[in-house]
Amino acid sequence: MIINYPIYKEERIEEFFQHFHIGKSKIYKMFLDKQVLLNNHNAKSGDLLKNGDTVSIIYDEEIDYSLSDNKIEILYEDDYFLIVNKRSGIIIHNGKENNDSLCNDIAKYYYDNGISLNIKFPNRIDKDTSGIMIFCKDSLTLSYMSNLMESHDIVKEYLCYVSGKLKNKKGNINYRIGMDRHNSNKMRVSSTGKDAHTAYRVIREYDDYSLVKCKITTGRTHQIRVHMSYIGNPILGDTLYGNNIKYSNTTLLHAYRVEFIHPVYNEKIEVVCDMPLYMKELE
Repeated sequence: MIINYPIYKEERIEEFFQHFHIGKSKIYKMFLDKQVLLNNHNAKSGDLLKNGDTVSIIYDEEIDYSLSDNKIEILYEDDYFLIVNKRSGIIIHNGKENNDSLCNDIAKYYYDNGISLNIKFPNRIDKDTSGIMIFCKDSLTLSYMSNLMESHDIVKEYLCYVSGKLKNKKGNINYRIGMDRHNSNKMRVSSTGKDAHTAYRVIREYDDYSLVKCKITTGRTHQIRVHMSYIGNPILGDTLYGNNIKYSNTTLLHAYRVEFIHPVYNEKIEVVCDMPLYMKELE
C-alpha cells in the first residue's frame, strides 16, 4: 500500500525523514528496497524537495490481527491517523490470533475500507479506562508520535471521579512510580521508580466524591490511578488501588482530550471525547 506525504517547504529528503525521527539505518534500507518515491519516481537519498512535491512510501504490509464483528466510534481520521473512542472493558490487544481486543476492531475497519497496513499505536490505555486511543496508519507517523510521547510534546487530559474531596483544589503530583514488588499487576509510588507528573484540578464536588481533570506529561502505567490513590482520593470503581464499587463496577477514568502538532500538515490537532453515559449520570 502506498502512503503519500505532501511537501510544503524546500528541504533535503534526509531532513524529511529526520522530521519523523526515522533512524539512518532504516532510511538506508527504505532507499535500498526502493520503497521511497518522489513524484511517482524512485527517489534518491540526496534529492531536494520543494513545495508541491509528493514523497510516497510503499508499505509492503497487511492487516496483522484477526477481524472482530465490532464497530468503532471514530473521533478523527485522515491518511495517517485513526483516533477512536475506546469503550471501557476492552483491552488494546490480546495476541494476534484472538478477536476480543480493540486492535481486532480496528482490523475489521481496515479490512472494510481497503487499508492494507499493520495495526500500529504509540501508546495504550488501561482496560477499564475509556476514551481517546490513537492509531497510526503508517510507520513514519508512528515514529513521530512515539517521539512526541517520549518528549512530552503532546497534551493528554483525563476526567475521573475520585473518592472524597481533595484538600487542594488544584495542584501537581510529582511522585515516582515503579512496580509493586508484591503484585506484578500493580504499580506504586517508589523512590526508585520513574518520574511521573500529574497536574489536576477539581471540576465539581459532591457529597462524598469529586470530578477531577488530570493532565499528564508522563505516561507511566496506571499513573493517574496510582497518584490519586496515593494522595488519598482513589478513583471510583478502581478496586486495585483502594476504592470499592459503590458507584461503579468499572474504573471511572476517561481519556477526554489530546492535542498535538500534525506531522504532515503541521497544524494543531485537537480531539475531544465526551464522557460515557455511566460517568455523566454521576453529575
